[in-house]
Amino acid sequence: MRFLSACLSLSLGLALLVSASAQEVFPLGADRELFCDDTMIAAMSDCQILVHQPVPQELAFTCDKPWEGNCCNYWTFLYDDQAKIYRAYAVGCSQGDGVHPPHRPVIVTYESEDGIHWTCPNIGLFEWEGLKDNNIILFEAADQTECHDFSPFIDTNPNAKPEARYKAVGRSLGFQGLFAYQSPDGIHWTPASSEPVYTDGAFDTQNITFWSEKEQKYILYYRIFSEGGYNGTRMIARAVSDDYLHWTNEGPIVFPEGEGPVPEAQYYTNGIRPYYRAKNVCIGFPARYVDNGLIRATEFLSEWDRRQERMTLSPRYGTAVTDAVYITSRDGKHFRRSNEAFLSPGLKTKDNWVYGDNYLAWTAIETDSLRDDCPRELSLYATESYFTGTASGMRRFTLRIDGFGSVHAMNKIGEMVTRPFTFTGKELSLNLGTAAAGFVKMEFLDEGGNPIPGFTLDECDMFFGDTLDWRCSWNGSTDVSPLAGKTVSLRFVMREADLYSMKFEQ
Repeated sequence: MRFLSACLSLSLGLALLVSASAQEVFPLGADRELFCDDTMIAAMSDCQILVHQPVPQELAFTCDKPWEGNCCNYWTFLYDDQAKIYRAYAVGCSQGDGVHPPHRPVIVTYESEDGIHWTCPNIGLFEWEGLKDNNIILFEAADQTECHDFSPFIDTNPNAKPEARYKAVGRSLGFQGLFAYQSPDGIHWTPASSEPVYTDGAFDTQNITFWSEKEQKYILYYRIFSEGGYNGTRMIARAVSDDYLHWTNEGPIVFPEGEGPVPEAQYYTNGIRPYYRAKNVCIGFPARYVDNGLIRATEFLSEWDRRQERMTLSPRYGTAVTDAVYITSRDGKHFRRSNEAFLSPGLKTKDNWVYGDNYLAWTAIETDSLRDDCPRELSLYATESYFTGTASGMRRFTLRIDGFGSVHAMNKIGEMVTRPFTFTGKELSLNLGTAAAGFVKMEFLDEGGNPIPGFTLDECDMFFGDTLDWRCSWNGSTDVSPLAGKTVSLRFVMREADLYSMKFEQ
């Protein structure tokens, strides 16, 4: 009782804050909600949104084939549930490395049975130096197939034709605009258009398309510059289409003041896609481009001699550096940015802190864990060793499922109250974890911010541990269906704990 009294007294100011503000009711339904930003949060006390950085694992790819080049980049990862195979795609390119001459981009592919261990298939479609023993899927087959970028997706539009089950756009060198491509199997590609399907942008980066089940449209996220053409700050814009061939420009995506790209930290890529476990949430992984110029600190970055060589091609090849953040949106137009870096270069090594490193692939894939008895996890892949030698690489990182960010409480009892929402379902499932001395309890509040009898903090069964799926209970019962369809809020009281996501299950 002493503990509960302390919790209740702590809540007084928080509850007043919630009831005093006009909170729009969030129609959650049966969707999963992630706590990687503050969209669902009405108020917090002694809690914070904590960004969870992915954990580096093995070097999964060493791109040392002549056609892959030391600038292999703009990666895409996906799982084909029909073929039961993971696929990866990249743009192979070389700036020249003293061994291999520079070459213009080719599109290459890789395969995996588990999303962790990858093979380089012998596709046999295009010749490289007289031989077809390679993994090239697009290479100067026609004027428009020499792609600067190429990011396939599997089209889940029920009206998609079998021959266009895979789709992609690519910026063709020599043309100002994006061409559309289609494929039945992700390997054999043909142009879906003889002319660019969209020309209102710069496009000199990884341009992303997908079918939005929520919007029932194709979505395109692409590169623009703040001052038009190739002038100003690198930014992200959006367009939509009903048929993948005719696109409507919707302009730049929007951020609150201070959260979007700025001249000092521009958004080079975007990596936006609906999160597969919460398709109401779009998550992107922009690479941030930062160029402080030639200052004293620049000379202390790794491999200064090689940087100076690259600077003969362009000064920024030696002075610019890149890291990654994550961005989130519930409508695909208005975004929030993580409050700190999601993937940083880290301690100096022989070839990091380089422009082109830390580009997160599009997008995270779910894989088994290599640790015994651990649940499945997210595998993310990021570039490294970008044009620093004769090869480039892709390192695998792992992250807890839903684990981009969390509501985090430290060694002090904190609490969080959600926005008012409505839901459908019978049980409340939480993805959460605590320290050994931590705990989480929760209660439902009515529209006035008052605890609802039968679902109060006193009646809640305390949780400690770590799980992707905790079914909350009050006096031993997990049934929350009496509250379905009503406007409610949730109040969490926690210590040394992280709350990652919630979902109402049937």
